[in-house]
Amino acid sequence: MSPQFSLSALALAMGLGLAAPAMACTQPADASALQQEVLAHLNAERRAHGLSAFKLSTKLDKAAQGHACDNARRHSISHDSSDGGTLKTRLKRVGYRFRAAAENTGRGFGTGARAVDWWMNSPKHRDNILLGKVNEVGIGIAVSDAPDNKLHWVINFGASR
Repeated sequence: MSPQFSLSALALAMGLGLAAPAMACTQPADASALQQEVLAHLNAERRAHGLSAFKLSTKLDKAAQGHACDNARRHSISHDSSDGGTLKTRLKRVGYRFRAAAENTGRGFGTGARAVDWWMNSPKHRDNILLGKVNEVGIGIAVSDAPDNKLHWVINFGASR
């Protein structure tokens, strides 16, 4: 297939309202371990404040991972997607129907423990972690490209309907 044909096919797909092909996203080799580390630290904080532990949600994970990849590509910690989407938009796209939702983003934390510690020392991020009306979480982690190769973190908190 020639490059010109590929671009034409992409233009046609976009004109028909089809999703463009996803761009590559680099996750750290230890992404699963980092996710579990974040979850353990989030739940320790919640228990220390008399709140129930989070359970992982596949849909929240998908939304968080997609946004972590988007932020990593842009070297950003934005809550807005590159296409202008918001948390609400991203949750709708993955089929997560929610009563309550919140999001933390971050960049550069080398470990899950450092990420949670930083968020707990930031009033708005802390409020999201300790939000009593949410009980599920999704954790996305992606690596930005050179030259910085930093970790980009997105945590989506929710309570489904």
